[in-house]
Amino acid sequence: MSSSKPGPQPGRIDQTNVSRSFDVHARNYDKLVNANPGYHEHLRMSAKRMGIGGALVPGLLKLSWMTQYVSDWAGPEAQVRNLRVAFRRPDVAGNAIVYAGRVVDKRQEDGKNIVELEVVTLADGQPSVRGNVQVEMPSRG
Repeated sequence: MSSSKPGPQPGRIDQTNVSRSFDVHARNYDKLVNANPGYHEHLRMSAKRMGIGGALVPGLLKLSWMTQYVSDWAGPEAQVRNLRVAFRRPDVAGNAIVYAGRVVDKRQEDGKNIVELEVVTLADGQPSVRGNVQVEMPSRG
């Protein structure tokens, strides 16, 4: 009998490793986009018809950038445990998006160092995505 852990299940987020699970599922999104060569042009045309002014940045892409932003801040030994976001407004491709965050809580939970963050994406100074992220941090020294 093998004692290895099962891999991510299709359509399911692995709650024990959100970053890894997102990477797995993002590949599926990329495959779907590649299967439809006109996908981005259709996005631009739809945005223009709705009066948005350009193609929209997909929400999953902003979510992946937010996860990467937090992972880069936390370091290679940390692990994103939980991520909850609220999409507030669309972002148009080509406009700068800035990520900002702050620590709102630090605690020990079952012997693990947990840091809670509030993270936001800003475009033209306005928030478009707000997130609450829980990160398990390694012990120092």
